[in-house]
This record gives sequence, C-alpha cells and structure tokens, in this order.
Amino acid sequence: MIGRLDLYLVKKYLKILATSTLALLSIYVTIDFVEQIRKYLNESTQLIDIISYLIFKIPGILYQVTPLSILLSTLIVLGALAYDNEITAMRAAGIRLERITASFLLFALLISIFLLAADRSLIPTMKERAQNIRTTVLEQQGQKARFTKNRVWLKVSSNTFMNIQLIDLTRSTLFGVSLYRLSQDFVLEETIVAKELRYEDNHWALISGVKSRFFNDGSTQSLSFDREPFDFKESPLELQARLTVDPNNLTLKELRNYIIGLKKNGYPTAKYSVEYYGRYAFPFASLIMAIIGASIILMDIGIRRKHFARSIGLTLLIGFHYWIIHTFSLGIGKGNLLPPMLAGWMANIVFFGIGIFLILRIRQ
Repeated sequence: MIGRLDLYLVKKYLKILATSTLALLSIYVTIDFVEQIRKYLNESTQLIDIISYLIFKIPGILYQVTPLSILLSTLIVLGALAYDNEITAMRAAGIRLERITASFLLFALLISIFLLAADRSLIPTMKERAQNIRTTVLEQQGQKARFTKNRVWLKVSSNTFMNIQLIDLTRSTLFGVSLYRLSQDFVLEETIVAKELRYEDNHWALISGVKSRFFNDGSTQSLSFDREPFDFKESPLELQARLTVDPNNLTLKELRNYIIGLKKNGYPTAKYSVEYYGRYAFPFASLIMAIIGASIILMDIGIRRKHFARSIGLTLLIGFHYWIIHTFSLGIGKGNLLPPMLAGWMANIVFFGIGIFLILRIRQ
C-alpha cells in the first residue's frame, strides 16, 4: 500500500514539475532570445549563432530555475491533494503527514544531488561555450583569455603569450605574470617573469621580474629588473571583457585548485572562496524550497480552497527573497565581512530555519 502511495504521489509530482519547469524555462529563454535578437542581430550575425548561444545556456538556466520549479510543484500538488481531501483520507487511514511528504522531500534531495553533480563539470562547460559564442561571434570582440591549469592565458600578439596568476583590474594590476615570446618558427626566444604588470599614467609596466633570453647555441642570458615598460595597447577597461575569470565558468575542481594556488602565493581568495561555497549551497535550495512549500500547505489542512494563484504568488515572493539574500551574502563575503563558507551558505541557513519554524506550526 505504501509503495503504491509513493508511486501515486511521485507520478502527480513529476507531471506538475515537468510542466512548471518547462514554463519557467520557456519564459526565460523567450525573454533572452528577444534580448539577443535586439542586441546582436545584424548583417554579420546569423540566427543559428543566437540559437546555438541559447542552447548552450539551457543547462545553466535549468540549474537556476529548478528550486523555483520544486517550490511551485510542491505547493500545487500538495494544495490539490488538500483541496480534494486526499490528505485527510490518508490521515484517516493512519498515514502521518511526515510519511505523506517523505516522497516529495526525498525526490527534492535527489534533484539537489543531481544539480550538484551537474555543476561539477557539465554546467560550467556549457556556460563557458555560451560565453565564447557571445563574445567572439555575437559581440565580435577579441578572443577571450583561457583558464588552464589554475592560470589565465592570454594571446598578446601573434608571437607573444601571457600567463597570469591573479587579475585585479580594479587596481589596474595583473599579479604573477609570465610572458613568452616565440620566433616565427615557434621557438622560444624570451621569457619574462614578473611579480606584477601595472597600469600607471596610461602605460603598462612590469614590476620586480627576471627577463631571460634563449640563443640558438643553447646559452641563456638572464637579467633582473625592478621596473620595465611593457608595450601593451589595451587599457584595463578594454581588457575587462577579455580577462575576467568568471568562477561560474570553472568546474568546482578547477575553482578549488585555483583558490589553493592563490593562497599558496599569498594572493587574496575571498571572491573565489565565496563563490566556491555558494555553488555547493545553491543546489540544496531545491530541498529547502520543498520543505517550505510542504510546510505552507500542511499548515492549512482542513481549509478547502484552491491554491494555484496563491502558489504562483508565494513562489515568486519566496524565490525573490532567497535570491536577494543569497546575492547579498555573497557580496558581503567577497568584501571580507563574512567568512566565505558562512556567506556561501547564508541564504540556505536562513530559509532552512524558516522551513523548520513552519514545520513546528503544523497541526498533526
């Protein structure tokens, strides 16, 4: 009997979840599509480029809207069961409220684990591909820097490549810079390793470094310097789009290793640490939303009213406030006003506390 009950509840839940997810996804994609058409459709841009960009964005969109879909589905399904007196009938048969909601919460937990697994590799990869299409094809900007082995690589000219440990364009400075100059035959001719590449008085300068020249006879000449001009045409503002390392485009493993490398070299890590913990926390918002949604409906057991309109309103209200608190806590964490782990999990802690408070108010 209990197995059949679980199957019945999950079947109803899946139907509503699929519908609500598709609806939210359609709204998001439609708005984004119209925006991209308005911004990027011109003589040199093909419609297939915009469609490709949106397709690669879909996994990230699903990741963002799933907690809202879980909340809306929980409110609608349990609301319908309450309105049709099915919950009352289950309780009359001796089934406790905890048992009725167990299927919903277990399913939400599985969704949370799936989202976390997807965010370890799939979602960042798709986001990066979408961003590359947007910048290089739609916006027709220069090629962006690439993040490889915990460092940023940038092509400076046809024969010069730059390797950067940390980017802080708010201070017009690149930290841990290595430059590699190649000959026309792609043979390494010169390397420069500098502590900083700094933009001052409209010019770039390498600070505290070593320049090494490699000759055809196999000999090497190295010279240290305190400051040396560097011929780089782009200003920090122009570099912003090419050099920004978006933590959301890195896999969790890449982000963790990058943080470890920055700590090892004495660079600040708050910005990346907060994002790292926040990305572990966000998938579990789905479980928390299921707890809150179930609690709201079960508090009204015995009151016959349809919940559809109210469910949409509550979903928007709760989702909006979760996003505000999550964004705010990440922001103050990046400003070193909160420990990174606490900042990343703050919204989950607050809304889990709300869920527990609502659970305690349910009449058995």
